Amino acid sequence: MQVRENLTVDQGPTFTNRSGIHISKLTLAFIVGIFVCGIVGSGFLVYHFISCPREQKCGQGDFSTTTSHPTTAHPEPRVTVADFLLPTALKPLHYDLKIQPFFESKNFTFDGDVAVTVEVLEECKNITLHSYALKIPEKEIRITENGTDKEIGVTGTSYVEMQHFFVIKTSAMLQKGKLYRVHMKFEGILNEDMQGFYRSSYHVGNDTRWLAATQFQPTDARRTFPCMDQPDMKARFSITVGRPKNMISLSNMRRVREASVDNNPDYLWDIYEESVPMSTYLVAFVVCDFAHQTDPTGTLSVWAREDAIKSASYALQIGPRLLKYLERFFNLSYPLDKVDMIALPDFSAGMQVRENLTVDQGPTFTNRSGIHISKLTLAFIVGAMENFGLITYREATMLFEEGISAISNKQRVATVISHELAHQWFGNMVTIKWWNDLWLNEGFASYMEYLGVDAVEPSWMSMDLFVVMELHAVFSLDALSSSHPISVDVANPDEISDIFDRISYGKGAAIIRMMDHFLTSEVFRRGLNTYLKTLKYGSATQDDLWGFLTDAARESGVFDKETSVKVIMDTWTLQTGFPVVSVVRDYAGGGVELHQKRFFLINQTDDHQEDPLWWIPITLTTSSELNFTDTAPSHWMRGERSVKLDDVRIDATDWLIINVQQSGYYRVNYDEENWRAIVTYLNDPMKFREIAPSNRAQLIDDALNLARGGYLSYVTALEVTRYLHHETDYVPWKTAINGLTFIESMLQKTGQFELFRRYCIHLLDKVYNEVGFEDVKNSSMLTVYKRVDILTLACHLGYSDCVDRSVEKFNMWIHEPNPDVHNTVSPNLKSLIYCTAIRNGDQRIWDFAWERFQRTRVASEKEILLSALGCSREPWILIRYLDRSLTESYGIRKQDVFRVFAAVSSTNIGQTVTFNYMRSNWDHIREYLGSTMANLNSILKYSTRRINTPFELEELKRFTDEHFRDYGRSVKQVIERSEANISWMKRNFKVITTWLSNVTMS
Repeated sequence: MQVRENLTVDQGPTFTNRSGIHISKLTLAFIVGIFVCGIVGSGFLVYHFISCPREQKCGQGDFSTTTSHPTTAHPEPRVTVADFLLPTALKPLHYDLKIQPFFESKNFTFDGDVAVTVEVLEECKNITLHSYALKIPEKEIRITENGTDKEIGVTGTSYVEMQHFFVIKTSAMLQKGKLYRVHMKFEGILNEDMQGFYRSSYHVGNDTRWLAATQFQPTDARRTFPCMDQPDMKARFSITVGRPKNMISLSNMRRVREASVDNNPDYLWDIYEESVPMSTYLVAFVVCDFAHQTDPTGTLSVWAREDAIKSASYALQIGPRLLKYLERFFNLSYPLDKVDMIALPDFSAGMQVRENLTVDQGPTFTNRSGIHISKLTLAFIVGAMENFGLITYREATMLFEEGISAISNKQRVATVISHELAHQWFGNMVTIKWWNDLWLNEGFASYMEYLGVDAVEPSWMSMDLFVVMELHAVFSLDALSSSHPISVDVANPDEISDIFDRISYGKGAAIIRMMDHFLTSEVFRRGLNTYLKTLKYGSATQDDLWGFLTDAARESGVFDKETSVKVIMDTWTLQTGFPVVSVVRDYAGGGVELHQKRFFLINQTDDHQEDPLWWIPITLTTSSELNFTDTAPSHWMRGERSVKLDDVRIDATDWLIINVQQSGYYRVNYDEENWRAIVTYLNDPMKFREIAPSNRAQLIDDALNLARGGYLSYVTALEVTRYLHHETDYVPWKTAINGLTFIESMLQKTGQFELFRRYCIHLLDKVYNEVGFEDVKNSSMLTVYKRVDILTLACHLGYSDCVDRSVEKFNMWIHEPNPDVHNTVSPNLKSLIYCTAIRNGDQRIWDFAWERFQRTRVASEKEILLSALGCSREPWILIRYLDRSLTESYGIRKQDVFRVFAAVSSTNIGQTVTFNYMRSNWDHIREYLGSTMANLNSILKYSTRRINTPFELEELKRFTDEHFRDYGRSVKQVIERSEANISWMKRNFKVITTWLSNVTMS
């Protein structure tokens, strides 16, 4: 094993030296082995013998997580949740926190002091807090008994590195039932890592403006002040922030007053009112020189750079409307009297596409794979953070510039704001006890974002979009054998960060939506209301929520006394993957039999492993009934492998469709005769619309993915797609584009690609002419989306009319006297036209777009240009672009490097360039991104997503063997996808090309 890393040693609660010590690989491997063994051993010894003295029962934390996962035959030894929990002898009640950031004058540091009031639950002779990368002078620590002048002596401190425990040893016993005040001074680095308390900058002309902001989720409050940094350890906070006089500050609560700073006339203290009880990860403060706008009620304010504040108008308009909707939905008032929303130039968030991203953020815990995993993958999902009363956003997720930004940017802003405001109730008011239930917070907010936007912007048809944007998207990841349960045991920060992924968000949202349907919305909301009111300002597990929902279901008669939400939902949260329900019909007798089996992207042939079983809500309709509105289950598969629907009789000439509106989180496969009946119906231009759009999308998605996994012949799946020639609705087309794009990516490097290209252009003919190339004013959201996606596919396939018109419109922009002021390209078509023109243009076109990127100050425009610049087909231009993304002087923020790699690798030419570039420059990539926004796993994923030959796979494995030691989950998923692609080519290439050769296109 070769180790290619800089050795960065953290010295406990002091400033962290990030320069690294370069030593030989062999020596490093030897030292690391001894070092890790020593740290693990001494860490546990220190933890058990110092944190809780032998003679005292300090009370080790013991959350019983809801999972009960089977172990392997030879399980690896691993730490448990209990090993990372603080002792339970003390409970925090209140923090008095003062913090003062310094910018260039003091080399980007901050000073602070904190007084933590703790209640003693069990006698103990030490105080254990979390701290990381802080300097805490022992002589400055003072412990006093609350309400008296009695001081408790400090006999020493110690640091347990693995757990980030800062242990204060006391001279006297802390008495049970008493309160003590622990006062400490500390210093820290105002880092560039976009975690903890970090610095950011932006430019006004040639002037650099600095700001400082916080990002604490999940475990980075400890980087900013000593605290009990666990979600269940809620307390009240009285926060005071020091700021330069020419700047402002913000925090969770309203500012009460300001005061002078002793010995520093250039600074003022902003003193904030005491907070409601909240977790440390929700504490927030910002120091900046931003402008703001406030809604007429004075409740909601938006903050941004002064030259960007007008772009926050839409956020200011929709935010109060969403707040009012959420108050009605939860039947519970917003818990604070204000909410600030601020758009930050540097934020470790900001990914539009919902991918499973993990990133290196510097000196964090390292898992067995050797991959440093970001603590802020949340931000890559939604681009914001739900701090109580002070929500922080990446600029592109809060700012919308009318006339410049596309309508998709507008929807993104609305969706993210809806997500974060939903957290103010679900997550902030009632918080998870431990991170194994992260999915409950994020899955719920991910579902609520659609409900909220649907309520305030009903013409957008957001709930129709849920199926293709969330459900279908997460299916592809959850179909891998390397997926994970939605509720998973996590212990250290490394493992916690690893579950901030699409499973927690997308699958969480999908199964909550399923629960909303099978409980009925009325029962669902009643149970949520009782849950929130009963546990307000407390913490909970998923079982707590299941209990309240079960009570509501039984009271309303939806469930009998034997059925519970827990029994049903445990099968969805504690098991990996999802089922495919196979339907077998008795055409003579009219009966139906259902079988369930776990769905894999690579169909498993191992009969020795027992498939998990789920409680599956069954909804169905037939060609005689055509009932696509009733989503209450008529039957259940109650953890049974097979079930006969004894009360169902279907005419032999009817088709049967199961999973109405695809409300259940499962796929459905039919026997050949039922598939043929469905195909016949779809191909009738007068009848196919009688099947709901969401179910037409389901049929396409199920068929293509069942074929991809080997459960269904590609002949049948492709026959399903033939009806698209007369389909014009967006949701089915969006699904079809996703499915067909995969086939395109597999065939593009073969000599038979023209067959597939010709077939797709035939399918597009009618809908292409219907949408037209002009961005018609006042078009509905779905019409705009349909136009953009259809034109994008047509141009990508080289449809001459689409390519010519895109190039023409781009050239019109080039010839504008002032292209930075007058852009003739329609905002909604920018991504399509920019990419097509660059793909079919020369260096002059690329350089023009690059110059526009350098000059624009609009966040959404920068994102579009960053993606479009990767569309070139010139390898040297693409390599130059990758070089520039890894050089600070070119203006690409480190948080956007992943976007460059994703863009370049989006074509076969670019994929090869990116894969080779990544392997040749890995050390430089790690060095450049290693201490900040090193999205290493996403770069690996994007650089390898089109691999489909054994040679490429061997090169990939050679690279990962060298640089990733053991395979973590993300690396396993990359390799498994590549193996699946190779297997797919072997099974399906000839079948598909033969069908394409014989299909009639009339």
